[in-house]
Formats: sequence, structure tokens, C-alpha cells
Amino acid sequence: MRCLILPCETRVREFRAKLLLALVAASRGIPAIVGAKKAIDLDLDRYPSGVYVGKSVTARSRHNLLLARACGHRVALWDEEGLVWASREVYWRTKVDAATLNTPELLLAWGEMNAAAWTEHPDYAGGPVKAAGNPRADLLKPALRPLFDDEVASIRERFGEFVLVNTNFSRVNHVQPRQNRHLKWLREQRPDDPRGGFAAHKYELFKAFSEALPALARAMPDRRFVIRPHPSEKADTWRELVAGLDNVSVTHEGNVVAWLLACQGLVHNGCTTAIEAYQVGRPALAYTPLPPSDFDHPLPNGVSLDCPSFDQLKARVLQAFDRSEALFVEQQAGEAGEMMRQALAGVDRPGLDSEALLDAMAPLLALPAEAPARRSRLALALRRALRPIESRLPGTANYGPYLAHMFAPVSDVDLRRELERMGACLGFTGLPEWQRIGDNVFKLEPMASVA
Repeated sequence: MRCLILPCETRVREFRAKLLLALVAASRGIPAIVGAKKAIDLDLDRYPSGVYVGKSVTARSRHNLLLARACGHRVALWDEEGLVWASREVYWRTKVDAATLNTPELLLAWGEMNAAAWTEHPDYAGGPVKAAGNPRADLLKPALRPLFDDEVASIRERFGEFVLVNTNFSRVNHVQPRQNRHLKWLREQRPDDPRGGFAAHKYELFKAFSEALPALARAMPDRRFVIRPHPSEKADTWRELVAGLDNVSVTHEGNVVAWLLACQGLVHNGCTTAIEAYQVGRPALAYTPLPPSDFDHPLPNGVSLDCPSFDQLKARVLQAFDRSEALFVEQQAGEAGEMMRQALAGVDRPGLDSEALLDAMAPLLALPAEAPARRSRLALALRRALRPIESRLPGTANYGPYLAHMFAPVSDVDLRRELERMGACLGFTGLPEWQRIGDNVFKLEPMASVA
């Protein structure tokens, strides 16, 4: 039996969900490696033969997928960004590289919408696609919500009743200025490239939110707001915008699920968080101050209550504070339910998406081990030699402080507590043996029995 290899780029977004998948795999007798992507990708030649699960379909991902194959691993892939996108054409041009799409032996889609976006790509070569879901959706199911009880209680103690504002402007407000790709596309002004239009749209939304959020807080001085920027965003930009407003806090901390469970409602535009809010019964308000555009994100905005003007947003926010449950019932009355079923394969499934994903990967996991190619060892040896230099170069993808920001350290105590809580939620009577095998990388051993 091969091991399951689960690289995570962002701790707060991915690690808990992939740790859950690793635990479910261990309960089936499958060893699993889970942790920080940069560290995992550096040691692919040192792991037992496995199934490497990639996290995006971009051109930048293809090299690691090919390197994983050269190291003797089989390759599956899901797209962490595959649930929420603008038009299909924009998704193809900005998030899907044709060669990368055809590199994995198995593509794992969030749902039918994601699967169709791949299979209808003009360069799709016919590889297997399974609409199996994603472990991030498992964390939102009632059985797993107790994982967040302590965090929810702590958040409510600190903030009381609040409305959460999620921003996703990392490409115009990146924590590393050199990574502001949308601004670069704007400067290039290439009319033949839809990325320029997408960048302009995103930048105008960023400016609109920059004006609306301080105004919203000033209009409701007795109400509390929490702004939660995308993990790659520069949070200080928002802190400066709301400086002097005592009823606004800006934070990156923790998993967004706890914040959704604690809040009265969500304000966003085009955020995956709106879909997560729907799953836990919190009203989502899409602030849409710009004219309709092909660059809007139809799924998260479509399952939300539309607020095209500041006055409408203010009125809806007051409703979220005063009658949150009734507002969510109003939100459900439209077409949101059917959109959710098309987007998420497991939204009505009683079991876990993690189980369905392991079922889909079972043929790959059962394949015999393969020896790594010599060239892979040389390539990774060179990577390991260069990494200490890259870690000291600001603005690079491997800059040490940036990696620490994206994936904060996981202590042994943290990991044990997470596994114990997950095991309790799932009714497991035991937990796997595990060990730290790298910088924020852990291996879970197969379990003999869980019941």
C-alpha cells in the first residue's frame, strides 16, 4: 500500500482539512504524510512510494507534479481554487494550464461545476475526473463542528456579536509587494489578455471595499466588525484604513470556520467563505458596487444576498446583527440550494468527502512501489542546497518570513490535540502513531482498528 502525500500551502486554509483526510486514511490502514508544501516538495525523494496530491492546475505546479512522478510517486490533483472562479474562460486563462491539467493520473473535483470546467477545457486530453468533494467541506459538517468549540467560545468572549468581513485582494494587496500580479497586469495593459480586465475589476473592487468598510463602521459605532484578509494579503493595509475605529479589528488568526460559526453574518465579494457560511447557516452578503461583469464570481455571489449599493449593504448588515437566522432563511429561498448541489459533490452526502476521496484514489494507492529516477535525486539535492539562500531573499516565493506567515509552526502538542479532537468527533477508539519527519511535516502510521 502506497502512502498518501498531502502538501499544504496555507496552514489556516488547508492543514486542518488535510490532517482530517490523513487521519481517515490511517484508519483505513493507509500511511499518510501531511504538512507544509515547501518542506514536502523538498524531500520527495526521501519518502516511501506514495500518491502525491497536488493543489493547483497552474503552470507553476507542473514541475512539482513531474518531479513527484520522477521520485516514484503517483500523482492525483485537486484545485484549491477550483470551487470559486469568474467565467470559465477567465478560469482557464488564469488558473488552468493545459499541460498541468493533463499531467495527473486522477483529477479530483469539488463538484460537477468544477469537473465540467476541466473536461470542457479545449485541451483536456480525457484523463479520469472524479467529483468527490474536498476535506475542507468535511469541517463544516455537523459531526466535525465541535472541533471549533473552544475557538468559537474564545472569539465570542473577545468580540461579542460581530459581522465578519472577508477580503480576497491578495493580488493587489499582497504581503510581498513583488507578488502583486494584478497590478503588474494593469501596468502591462495587454488588450489580448483577459487577465488585464480581471485585474482592473479586482482593483476597482479593492478600492470600493477600502471606502465602504470604514464608512460602515462609522455608520454603526455600537456594532462590532472583524476584517479577515486573505492569508496572502497585507493586513496592515486594512489596519491603516480603519485606524481610530474602535469597533473594527483586523486578524488573520485561526481557521475561518470558527469565525463563521461565531459571527452574525459575512460581508464579501467573490469569496469561497460565502459557500462555507451557507453550509453552517450564516447569512452571506455580497457587496457588488460595480456593474455586472464577466469577472464576477457567480457561485459565492449567487448563493449570497446581493447588496449593490452601500445603503443596501448597511441595511442588510443591520439585519444580520438583529435577525441573523431569519436573514439566512431569506437567503435560502432563492436558487442557492441548487447552486450548492452543483458546486459541492458532498453537500447532501451523510458521510465524509474524505471517504469519497480515498475511494477515488484507491486504485492509485494499491499500485506497487517504484524506484525514484536518479535525476530526481539530483534535482532535489540542488533545491536543498539553494533553499537557505532563497530563504534570505525578500520577495521570493521561498523567503523565510513569508513561508512562516503562510504556514505558522505546528507543535507536537497542537498536532496531538487536533488528532484527539478529530478522533472523538469521528468516534474513533484509538489514534495512529505519528512522527515529525520534517519542518511542519508529519507522518501518520496505519491504524489496526478504530472501533
